Amino acid sequence: MPSGLRIPNYLYNSVAKTFLISMSLFLLCAGRTHAHESTDANAPIVKKVEPPNWWVGLTQDVVVLLSGKNLQGADAACDLAGVTAGRTQASLNGDYLFVWLKFSPHLKSGTAACHISTANGRTSFPFPIASRKPIAGRNQGLALDDVIYLIMPDRFANGDPGNDEPSGFPGAHDRTKPRAYHGGDLRGIKDHLAYLKDLGVTTLWLTPIVKNGGTEDYHGYGAVDLYAVDPHLGTLGEYQELVSAAHQQHMKIFFDVVPNHVGPLNAWVNDPPMPDWFHGTAEHHMSSYSPLKGTFYGQDEKKEISNDPFESLADPHIPQQMKKNLTDGWFFGKLPDMNTENPAVVQYLIQNSIWWAETSGLDGYRIDTFPYVPRLFWSQWHRALLGIYPHLSTIGEVFHPDPTVTSFFAGGRKEWDGIDTELTTVFDYPLYFALRDALLNDAPAGRIANILRQDSLYPQPEFLVPFFGNHDVPRFASAAGASPEKLKLAFGLTLTLRGIPEIYYGDEIGMSGGGDPDNRRDFPGGWPGDEHNAFSREGRTREQQAIFEYVQALLRLRREHAALQGGRLWHLASDDSGYIFLRESRGEKLVIAFNNGASSKTVSVSLEDTPAGAPSSVSAIFGDAKADLAGQQLTLILPPQSVSIFDLK
Repeated sequence: MPSGLRIPNYLYNSVAKTFLISMSLFLLCAGRTHAHESTDANAPIVKKVEPPNWWVGLTQDVVVLLSGKNLQGADAACDLAGVTAGRTQASLNGDYLFVWLKFSPHLKSGTAACHISTANGRTSFPFPIASRKPIAGRNQGLALDDVIYLIMPDRFANGDPGNDEPSGFPGAHDRTKPRAYHGGDLRGIKDHLAYLKDLGVTTLWLTPIVKNGGTEDYHGYGAVDLYAVDPHLGTLGEYQELVSAAHQQHMKIFFDVVPNHVGPLNAWVNDPPMPDWFHGTAEHHMSSYSPLKGTFYGQDEKKEISNDPFESLADPHIPQQMKKNLTDGWFFGKLPDMNTENPAVVQYLIQNSIWWAETSGLDGYRIDTFPYVPRLFWSQWHRALLGIYPHLSTIGEVFHPDPTVTSFFAGGRKEWDGIDTELTTVFDYPLYFALRDALLNDAPAGRIANILRQDSLYPQPEFLVPFFGNHDVPRFASAAGASPEKLKLAFGLTLTLRGIPEIYYGDEIGMSGGGDPDNRRDFPGGWPGDEHNAFSREGRTREQQAIFEYVQALLRLRREHAALQGGRLWHLASDDSGYIFLRESRGEKLVIAFNNGASSKTVSVSLEDTPAGAPSSVSAIFGDAKADLAGQQLTLILPPQSVSIFDLK
């Protein structure tokens, strides 16, 4: 077998040994992606096949995108029974060829040898078609008892130093440079699943793992190959192994997908498969920056953290010209914007997401820059994926502080434009802004209740994803006004409010960091020779251990109490410095008391005519607050800067 050639793992479970032998012989003759059958300099050449393989019974057809040379006027034919090559469409320069393949209901697994013929010659490419794996335990989606943990693979743990500086990326690896690759990888995450399990998280969201092109693309958002794992992070086999290992630990994996754009070094930028593959060209394109100012909607322009005016996308009175930059502009003016009005682009992106879901068994997608892609595409994309994976979940990034805006993008109903995006849920950015403002800027704690008041805007508010930190904002621990006590308050609220919470890697040990890229420091202990290993109790400082144990205890309570998972939330009291609420599930009622004040506070709450009913006793199950119950009058003595939880019986 040629050096470096690896038959995908799934073939071993679905294809007989004789097939593997014949396939190996075929590939020996054909080369990795093509076999020349003519010495004519103008003969067709195939260098890349996307998708590289498919599965029996997955879809009725697939559109294959071939990259190469001299593909103009090509016809296609495949020799595997049940596979029919239909029409073809080449780019004007012959560098690309779209081939429509149709599958018979009687298709069986095997490798189709597909032949490309032009007036100047002939070539072939292999197209493996495998049997699908059993669906049990794969593509599971979110559940109300889940807790999401966000990891930047390059910054978490280095499990394989051999891939730190792969071929083609000289000088990319340097831990002293904050924007260089640092060596974290997929194996490093797999090696530390026990740590994550011990912490109490259930779902891992990894920032994009697809191949990027630049020496500073450690973050993953500059894709040059949507069908390959970035070599700095490992291989496709290692990603499959990570998903499988996580599933064995009853954990889930979410894939960060970016249909909005690719990286500026993607070969498509200077040589697109179609003239309208992107919105604009490298020389002539719009920027994603909106022409609207905040004053258009009467908002203050001076914001600590700015956001784009997605109000214009949710506004039925805005003409197309006033919002076109957001959906058609290149992100930050640099990242090429995919033209998702082009049916071929739509098909390509849908197939790519199906391929990743099928090849790995991943459980859901975190969707980057969700509002920047037209809503019709999301409806099409979701309909295709959910038709195959009905339990798959999707979480959209809508970076905005207003629930009337973020809720517009959530799926589950048609909006004024007649479109249902079918998105499972969104990250709760409005709660993020309110929580940080209350904890760090002494804004009224009642702002939290005000955000929750607007849950009626969402079809499924219980699936919202509350958080207080991620890879796009400064670390909470380093923000002005922060303290270890404030960090605990942030965790206390995030892990007890309604929704499926998200934790940013390292926040559980109080990692510090300013804006990008300082907020993406290496997890201590993830590299051989690190001074401290925060993956172990012995390697954590006293302060780190205190925060870790606090988060761990909250996650244990959440796991043990159904009311903290999907229980109904009821307001009990709210003012400038505190918020008290009830989480109610069948047979369980918990009171959560939050005090943001610098001094202790006594609060008397009447439970009359509330879902709390007439409990006979109250007991503290978390925190140091005291409680007294006299009839239906609950009196709480809350320590300063604290979150406490009480069980009503």
